[in-house]
Amino acid sequence: MSKKTEPNMLHTTFHSSADEEEFTINTYQDAAPILEENKKSYNNYGDLLTPGKTGEGVRVASIPLNVWTQWMKETNGAIEKDHSLMKKYLNDPDNKYFRTTPTRV
Repeated sequence: MSKKTEPNMLHTTFHSSADEEEFTINTYQDAAPILEENKKSYNNYGDLLTPGKTGEGVRVASIPLNVWTQWMKETNGAIEKDHSLMKKYLNDPDNKYFRTTPTRV
């Protein structure tokens, strides 16, 4: 039986062995809605001459919470305060699906 999950939410499951000496905790998220919205924003971006496309306060990415948690672990929390590290992650071609603009950060 498949369980329906809320989009964009983290979900946790707990599994234990029959003798309850071993257990596994899994955290997962259906990131498809976030990635689909990012793709739409990326494709509808237009050009840089459009007002509101440059400067402060322009949304350049949307990162699923489970990915953000992974990045926080990888960087020991540094990514939250180090803007150059965040830029490095967002400009990495492997992370292009989190981008909402075709420009470099």
